Amino acid sequence: MPVPLVHHLKHNRVLHERVLLVSVITREEPRVEDAERVEVVPICDGMSRVFLRYGFMETPDIKYGLRLAVAQGRLADVNPNELTYYLGRETIVPTRRLPGMWIWREELFSLLHRNAQRSAAYFCVPARQVVEIGVEIQI
Repeated sequence: MPVPLVHHLKHNRVLHERVLLVSVITREEPRVEDAERVEVVPICDGMSRVFLRYGFMETPDIKYGLRLAVAQGRLADVNPNELTYYLGRETIVPTRRLPGMWIWREELFSLLHRNAQRSAAYFCVPARQVVEIGVEIQI
């Protein structure tokens, strides 16, 4: 179960009528043909698992992958322009717990993580359709 979905259920106590659990898989080939890109596995009524495959030279584009799944007839009654994407956002918090890394290393790692590209941008998800659910991780 994805962490953002668990937190959404915990705090809102609701589950949407239709849920797509999307996983991006990077293959060990430069490019993946569109015919092999999408796999949809039904889990139960209203919930499906969508696997999107990309080559290591490609930029993962979730919106394109879902449009492709609809065009290929693998997803019915889905309009990618009306989807809401729930993404996880981790905040790294340095601590002085022992044993562990030196505090300056934890602070440096936290800084680099904070300045990294956001997952919505990396996966080409439209920012206006994103809800980020955050957790703090202490290192």
